[in-house]
Amino acid sequence: MWIYEKKLEFPVSIKKPDARLAKIMIEQYGGAYSNRV
Repeated sequence: MWIYEKKLEFPVSIKKPDARLAKIMIEQYGGAYSNRV
């Protein structure tokens, strides 16, 4: 059995969170319920 963990290749630090930009980015990747994200 395989266990899949989604990890980034390098650490990312978010200095100033932007909810509006995050929503736009999620929609570009197929929406909130997409299996591709």
